[in-house]
Amino acid sequence: MSERSTMRHGVSDGRADEAATSAPRTTAVPSWLHTSATPLQAALGGIGQDHIGPAAMLWPTGQDSDAGQRADRYLPQTLRHPQRTRPALTAQAIHRYTRPGQTVFDPFVGVGTTTVEAVYAGRRAIGVDVDPRWVESARLNLGYAFQNGATGAGMVLHADARHLTPAPGWLRDSIDLILTAPPVRLQPLAAAARRCSNADLVVRLETDLGLVFASWIPLVHSGTVIVLTTRLLCRAQQTVDLTVPIAYAARRVGFTFVERVAALRVPIRDAHQGLRPRTQRRGVRPRVVHDDVLVYHA
Repeated sequence: MSERSTMRHGVSDGRADEAATSAPRTTAVPSWLHTSATPLQAALGGIGQDHIGPAAMLWPTGQDSDAGQRADRYLPQTLRHPQRTRPALTAQAIHRYTRPGQTVFDPFVGVGTTTVEAVYAGRRAIGVDVDPRWVESARLNLGYAFQNGATGAGMVLHADARHLTPAPGWLRDSIDLILTAPPVRLQPLAAAARRCSNADLVVRLETDLGLVFASWIPLVHSGTVIVLTTRLLCRAQQTVDLTVPIAYAARRVGFTFVERVAALRVPIRDAHQGLRPRTQRRGVRPRVVHDDVLVYHA
């Protein structure tokens, strides 16, 4: 990794000029460390987030709970997935960035939220996941959607999103919208590695996402929209802003940033709680009431 990239993430290689040993040292706050006690307010104002700026819109995607949004549209076992994207968020993105008949692709499909909402909206949906358990869940949810009147077309494939190149001929230049929530880790960690620092986690994620994003290039065309969703990660008494490695990886492969959206995870009547800071005490997590949605053109 270059010295510039290392310093950007707040990771030091331990080398210092001898003349600096007698001078007081100052530690810069790494860009990925979210320090605001009001994350929603920070997102709306772009406070400390020069890499993406403020959110241009606020989507009211939390009017119902996750379970309420999935009732009668998904199988009950869907709720077992630990990192589900709200169906209302997915549906909003699909309706905003595609038209009926266009193709939506999710390379980290999980339990199939993207594919299900796409076929309900009359789109073609393709989902991919490396975990056979979630592939089976996504396929079952897709079948359940067709039984309940979904008019689109869809499929879920067992594959690794890190290795989509070379792409099948039928898939090349065919994707109109990539809509996904990149996982925190793209490679399984050994037990000892799970104690890695947050800085190492961010650097590793940016590197892996750069490879993944590059593998999408054969699938897209000049009008393809890429929508990446994420939320703050509370880990080891720090709040990690995952928009940082996502944004840097997207920039590296040449994606053009379009806009940022804050998608609520709570009803509008409760959103004001995300604008009020909690009493700052060690170990108290900030109140996270939104998902970040980053939109790019390929």
